[in-house]
Amino acid sequence: MIRHLLHLLAAIIITLSASAQASWTATAHDFGAFSEDLGTVYCTFSLVNTSSQPIAILSARANCGCTRPEYSTAPIAPGDTATIRVGFDAVGRPGRFQKQIVVDCSADPLRTRLTISGTVIGAANTLATRFPIQAGAIRLRTLTIPYGKVIHGTTPGQYIEAYNTTPDTIRPTIIHTPSYISSSIQPPVVPPGEQFIVSTILYTTRTPEWGPVTDSILVAPRPGDNPVKIETVAIVAEDFSHLTDTQLAEAPQLDTSTTALDLRTISRSSSPARHSFDIINRGRSTLVVRRISCTDPAVSNISIKNTRIKPGKKTSVTVTIDPALIPSSAELLNARVNIIANDPANPTTTVRVVAEVK
Repeated sequence: MIRHLLHLLAAIIITLSASAQASWTATAHDFGAFSEDLGTVYCTFSLVNTSSQPIAILSARANCGCTRPEYSTAPIAPGDTATIRVGFDAVGRPGRFQKQIVVDCSADPLRTRLTISGTVIGAANTLATRFPIQAGAIRLRTLTIPYGKVIHGTTPGQYIEAYNTTPDTIRPTIIHTPSYISSSIQPPVVPPGEQFIVSTILYTTRTPEWGPVTDSILVAPRPGDNPVKIETVAIVAEDFSHLTDTQLAEAPQLDTSTTALDLRTISRSSSPARHSFDIINRGRSTLVVRRISCTDPAVSNISIKNTRIKPGKKTSVTVTIDPALIPSSAELLNARVNIIANDPANPTTTVRVVAEVK
């Protein structure tokens, strides 16, 4: 009943004061940067009745449920001031914001848009979900840039999202990037409580190896800060999708003289020993060995006599086994020598190195 009477009174005021004038002391408020821990923050907008007739605020509506205007619809006498108190709930809303409140009034201007803005610096609990990695002045979503499997000759892009946790503007700097990766900070200047990305482009023709390629990028959040190490991981592969049936039939075919170097039993006290196996080309065109590697520290000094093998020919691969480098807890040696070649049917071939450790 009371609300009905207030609307009725407002309608009467509109009718009687169609030429009434009002003035806002301000139509925008910037909260600046503040912590999410403050919860709801408030500001006040003032409307002055500059006419000789009473006026009223009819309604005030925000464009988001996180913003709440509070006001009175009571008549505003000539020369008096009415206020609209606006609250913004920052909880769970890190980052920059801008919200609008549409105010209808019985005086000119009949409709006004009020704006609030600012930047919420996320609380630790909120940021832990979106940016779980704390690294000094910034938080990151991850510390690894995974390019995945990439075709040699392409230039894939990848990025990491990060967040400025400080109340200051920062200018993160990249202080190291692998020669085959270009990187940048976007935007280069990061206001408090705002996000940025470490953007990268991988040039596969410049990578030092085929297959798995790992390296790192170092980023300093601010001058003098300890750099953040971001790992880069890619698997560079050859593209065979364009080959015709005829070309596939004429392609090289990699075979090995054994699928496993079985050393039977070895002792950790034994001296390093060299062992060999052959790579054979059973195809109809030259076999090119792109890379031979092993991640097990006990298997090292891998050498190949020829990386280009003609059809029907073979070449020797020699590896050094150092038993002293086998972990003390291991009872078995089970290493993998990975061979990457231009064989479209088997671009990656594995020869195992196995032994019982005494």
